[in-house]
Amino acid sequence: MRGEIAAGEKINEIAIAEALGVSRTPLREAIKLLASEGLLELLPGRGARVRRFSASEILDHYEVIGALERYAAECAVTRMTPQGAAELRALHESMKTSFREGRQQAYFQANQKMHALVVSLAGNPVLSAMHRELSNKARHDRPSTLASATRWADSMREHDGWVEALLSGDGATAGALILVHARLTGEAVLAQAAETGAAS
Repeated sequence: MRGEIAAGEKINEIAIAEALGVSRTPLREAIKLLASEGLLELLPGRGARVRRFSASEILDHYEVIGALERYAAECAVTRMTPQGAAELRALHESMKTSFREGRQQAYFQANQKMHALVVSLAGNPVLSAMHRELSNKARHDRPSTLASATRWADSMREHDGWVEALLSGDGATAGALILVHARLTGEAVLAQAAETGAAS
């Protein structure tokens, strides 16, 4: 999910088992689990490799993620507690600090937590489960989109907009802005994948 193993790259079981300090048996179970979640492809008799998503699959994932987050934002406005609002503010401030300091990984981690928090604030376990599954699939190579200073700055501004709307109680505006943000993120991921040959 951090992009350390590129799309299409084979999994080196021996190297990974040694790096993690585990035997190959639990590693193979993990590989089967990741394959069942659509993140790896099993190659009969040849191990496994990171799944390469098509351009349409990438865009489809972000379209649905955006729709789920839009609905979550609209629900969160009426269900958010003061504690939830404080947590959202804190994560947003963490993102802004990481952006100012140029710390991409910290920014991305706070970003992921903030999107997951908005969904959890909607108070719908089914929605949270669907969002988590899709986000896991869409997250691979996503940090690489921040390599573009322009896209990173745009992403920060997009977050500023929908977070402000959400905290002010305007669920419709927050939902509309978060949907646009998801679509633009999907397009950025697709552009980066096309540039590196990670999508077809």
